[in-house]
Amino acid sequence: MIGKKINSQKYVSLLETIGIIKERLDMNEKGIEPTYEQNLTKDYVKKFSKLTPAKAKKLFEELKKLDYIDERTAVKITDIVPEDTDVLKLVLPKDSSIDEAKEKELMELIQKFSK
Repeated sequence: MIGKKINSQKYVSLLETIGIIKERLDMNEKGIEPTYEQNLTKDYVKKFSKLTPAKAKKLFEELKKLDYIDERTAVKITDIVPEDTDVLKLVLPKDSSIDEAKEKELMELIQKFSK
């Protein structure tokens, strides 16, 4: 990381990290092998991602449309894919004012994409 400069920052889901790694490898020489960290990241994503890339992207887009969910929370929900409201409450920010009706709406949306 020495000598590198941060050009931009944004929240990315687990599945987007694989695309970023592939993009960076393609920008380099064709014969370059992935680094140790890149291999660890790929293994981690394979182990913990619960959705296909297409479903994850659709879920993220649907979550972003909701006015009470910010981008950071949408990414976390897409990564974790909570199975019940207790886990969903752990993902949501503590200062959020989401009532039970909105939680139920979120769970229905999540379950729609997790099947």
